[in-house]
Amino acid sequence: MINFDIADTGDLGFVQTLCWRMLAEGASSRKCGMHQVVIGTSAGDMAILRTVILRRVDTQARKIYFHTDIRSAKVKEIQSSGLLSWLAYDPAHVSQIRLSGKTLLHHQDELCREHWGKTAHHSRRAYMLAAGPGLEISDPGNVMSSDLEAFNYTLEESEAGYEHFAVVETTVDWMEWYFTHHTGNRRAIFQYESGELKKASWQTP
Repeated sequence: MINFDIADTGDLGFVQTLCWRMLAEGASSRKCGMHQVVIGTSAGDMAILRTVILRRVDTQARKIYFHTDIRSAKVKEIQSSGLLSWLAYDPAHVSQIRLSGKTLLHHQDELCREHWGKTAHHSRRAYMLAAGPGLEISDPGNVMSSDLEAFNYTLEESEAGYEHFAVVETTVDWMEWYFTHHTGNRRAIFQYESGELKKASWQTP
């Protein structure tokens, strides 16, 4: 749990550090509010939102990551625009962070293999399904085999899911922090270029 004083939030440098600390904590601990985040893509004239798990945060390079199935609809949406929007919220810190930036899909490359190697046995089950996500089915209780349902497979057998596993990487070029407090809400914007901070400013809440 990150502790800070309301007085600290009047400093843009502190706020920027705080945002990246909250995100990093969200990636490392499932108990943190920012462990589950929302991503936004577009398909035609429709905006599409999904909840994903924040898997990794590189505070130096300003990069954030999540995992997905290469067969999912979001992959085509991401590849179409090359951009992604993120929304994270931590009720304990009454802080909302919005981010956006150029996005890269990693599939069967070195970074993908690295993330797959750290993926737990039970988490690999989703990638071992014969059919990808988003297909119409007649029986929701008949999607996986009894062995998969019971996690009755070895780590070696779970390697079959690697071909469907992908890592989505966003290099953040824009970040907004929104903080609610009884003394007054606060909003700050941070703009990056190739991982370097180019501008930070206060905004009206």
